[in-house]
Amino acid sequence: MKRYVVAALVTAAAVAATAVLPVTAANAAALTATDFLKANGNVLKKASGTGSTVNLRGTNIGGWLTQEDWMSPLGEFAADRTGWTVTASAGTAANALDGSGTSRWTTGANQAGGEWIRLDLGANTLFNRLTVDNTANAGQWPRALNIETSANGTTWTSVATQAGTDGLTTVKFTPQVARYVRATQTVTAATPWSVGEVNLYSDPVLFNGTHTATASASAPGTTAQMVLDGNTSTVWQTGAAQAPGQSLTIDLGRNVDMDKVLFDAGAATANDYPRIYDVFTSYDNTTWTQVASGYGSNRVTQADFQGSKNGRYLRIVSNGTSTQWWSVAEVAISSGTSLDRGGWSVVSSVGATPAAMLDGNTGTRWTTGAAQAPGQTVTVDMGALVTLNNVTTDTAKNTTDEDDWMRGYSLQLSRDGSTWSTVASGVGTRKATTIGFTAQAARYVRLTQTGSAGNWWSIGELTAGLYNDDYSLTNTMTSRFGTATTASVVGTHQDTWFTATDLDNIQATGMNFIRVPIGWNVFLNLDGTWKSNPWTKIDWVVSQAASRGIYTLIDLHTVPGGGCPWGSCGRIGPNPNGFWGSATYQNWVEDIWKKIATRYNGNPAVAGYDLINEPLIDYGEDTDDVAQKSAYYDRLYDAVRAIDADHTIFLGAFFGLDKIAPPSTYGWTNVVYEYHPYDMPNSKDWTAQNQLVTNELGGLAAKLSNPGVPILYGEYSLYYNDDVWARFMAGLNASSVSWSNWSYKVKGSADDGFAYWGLYYDNRKPVPVINSDDATTFQSKLAQFGTSNFTQNTRFVGTIAKYAGGLSTFSPTAISHTGWTATASTTAAGSSAAAGIDGANGTSWQSGQAMAGGEWYRIDMGANRTVAMVTVQTASGSKWDYPRGFTVETSLDGSTWSTSATGIAYGWKRPISIAPTTARYIRITQTGVAPQWWTIDEVTVYSSY
Repeated sequence: MKRYVVAALVTAAAVAATAVLPVTAANAAALTATDFLKANGNVLKKASGTGSTVNLRGTNIGGWLTQEDWMSPLGEFAADRTGWTVTASAGTAANALDGSGTSRWTTGANQAGGEWIRLDLGANTLFNRLTVDNTANAGQWPRALNIETSANGTTWTSVATQAGTDGLTTVKFTPQVARYVRATQTVTAATPWSVGEVNLYSDPVLFNGTHTATASASAPGTTAQMVLDGNTSTVWQTGAAQAPGQSLTIDLGRNVDMDKVLFDAGAATANDYPRIYDVFTSYDNTTWTQVASGYGSNRVTQADFQGSKNGRYLRIVSNGTSTQWWSVAEVAISSGTSLDRGGWSVVSSVGATPAAMLDGNTGTRWTTGAAQAPGQTVTVDMGALVTLNNVTTDTAKNTTDEDDWMRGYSLQLSRDGSTWSTVASGVGTRKATTIGFTAQAARYVRLTQTGSAGNWWSIGELTAGLYNDDYSLTNTMTSRFGTATTASVVGTHQDTWFTATDLDNIQATGMNFIRVPIGWNVFLNLDGTWKSNPWTKIDWVVSQAASRGIYTLIDLHTVPGGGCPWGSCGRIGPNPNGFWGSATYQNWVEDIWKKIATRYNGNPAVAGYDLINEPLIDYGEDTDDVAQKSAYYDRLYDAVRAIDADHTIFLGAFFGLDKIAPPSTYGWTNVVYEYHPYDMPNSKDWTAQNQLVTNELGGLAAKLSNPGVPILYGEYSLYYNDDVWARFMAGLNASSVSWSNWSYKVKGSADDGFAYWGLYYDNRKPVPVINSDDATTFQSKLAQFGTSNFTQNTRFVGTIAKYAGGLSTFSPTAISHTGWTATASTTAAGSSAAAGIDGANGTSWQSGQAMAGGEWYRIDMGANRTVAMVTVQTASGSKWDYPRGFTVETSLDGSTWSTSATGIAYGWKRPISIAPTTARYIRITQTGVAPQWWTIDEVTVYSSY
């Protein structure tokens, strides 16, 4: 007998949409038994595959039933505060370390300058960020802070000075190894200073000890190498007033993924920050790619590349003018999520060259040189206390080393090298072993081999990190709060992040589909036992979506051990991650799918079963990897089909069709192949994003022909390019290919490249500190992340709604420039406003001054026109001259103006969709700040798209 968790026959009308959206064709009919989907050839059809064709068009409910830290607010890890003590200039300082956001340390008097709070960390500790939170005491933030560190509590070094902010004040600085930290408030204000909680963090940055630096010039007694020596008291200086072209170049010695660089002018030379900076990366020290630009305004400057950039060399150029010299005391380069192991040392009880496991190359190894036997050890000294929750060992791919994994292990941590605590034990997995444990501080790591085998024990690389992924979050929360309270905290998040109102919003766009990413630990406890009732939220969303005419795809987004190396798969780790070498984990997942299939068998509201999100065994998957992955897919397929013969099964053709077996290999039927195309490194390049769409649409015919199964583009983002989004969705609709963008909601701010991924975005409330906040504080913070506290991404929502109803054409109609005239607020000598509308690439209008906000460019089209999109483009040779922010206004008479769009620019070409309006005049106002001139190569206006 088929079991229906939601009613198969729902007759109630759908709940009316509450959001104000530019929508048409919302599907208000509830799903019934006749809506059951199955594959028929290369399309999905109703009536179990015999009815009308259905193209699924929707979004992902990311960050709801699984953690992804960049998007959802479940928290971040701070430094372990075990053993810390705190003193202050006045008041009850201990309140700043008690985990409660409501208790506070306060000065008890108005800020006069000189108030301080001091931490004793108990031992030298690595950190590079400090936060003080006054959220519960609005207005009582520190007006200015000086952060100092000390090894002995007597001699202090200033590492950062900056203004505070109301709420959470975050101070970033170069990595420090110190026992004491002091935050001093330095100015006056007519209010006390209060701190609910103070925390330290160690964000991963590269160890500079192996890098080299050169400079365009150096003052006598200073060298460029001083920016890498770990001492903020030694400072490189230009020895001359700031002038354009002064440069500092760092050779990392190897290609590295970088995403930020922080540089500190130094305490004694705090005013010697660059007035204008530009940052470049290079592979060869010859050809350079610009990755950041801006104004310096404080002794510590952080340049964000807005995406990872690879290279061996990094160059910072001072392009401003000032009577001050340019000085740099230290540089810190952000890279990845693992701790940089430079400066670590390692010894082993047996074998030679243990340092090989820290050299960045799995092809060089440490090995016992003898059969595995209990008691063999490797011991790492990290040089200072570091908070971590993961240790990984890895070996070279396709070598005999893959079989030299630990047959048993015990992992111990120590603060002093004498007293040890065991934090994990178990059995390793082939090639790579990931060992997770509760976040805690240690200086020493000891890994002991506890099994026996004829194989040697070999380690190509040993890495460690403080990872914020679904597993680590659950592990630490459960350890701190227990199972019941953890469930309550997570429940607060789930009840807040996504509600019936959010389904109303989705329905209002006309979408007929949601993909619901679910973590494996929604179903199971960390030990693999089943939770008492894991179905409540899944049943609820399936039922509520069905009543609104929306299908649900059940997506097992994370698997135990991690099905890929990224946090989005539930656990950060190596290639392959822990899932692929663990028979136990694979058994757990099979059991999960058996129970899902049993529960939702016959349910027409369920579009299907997405077995594993983004399965990836290796970045360079070979034939053996693909065979292993496909064989496990077949195992899950068979397990589901033994229970549920009818639901469509979705399989990840991740990284390409050649990364999964054809359906004929195993006799798979009623399956969909799923793709997730992203080009994250080139997020700001319209051409790259447009080419991605061209490639995907161009390949559809071949994919639909062979292997001839339906396709789902289950995740993708095209950033701020409304026209590229439109072309992609139109093309997919035209081929009856299903899609679900990533994602419904993200917490990123409007100036973050990842913010445009969300239909709702921009919530800057403080997130919980996973290993510090008490449960009450945890829940109170999570309660601030309801959608009403987010901003609707109106232009993105409008673009999605335009195609959610099935529109399959993208025919942008550009308005002829004939008869147009242009004027501007300022115009550089040698350019003209007319050059921005002359239809010729390479001739440009230029503002003639650095962007300061308020610059405008106005077009008179000569007659009233329908305006639906405005594209602002800079010349190919001046791609950094794009407006950093914009307001687009329209007018019928040139006097009365209506605002049609506001936002940030994001790269050299910015298509801006607006609600279609009639206008003769268009005014574009630049609202940001940047050292470049504002340049317009061409403005194109479309009457439709």
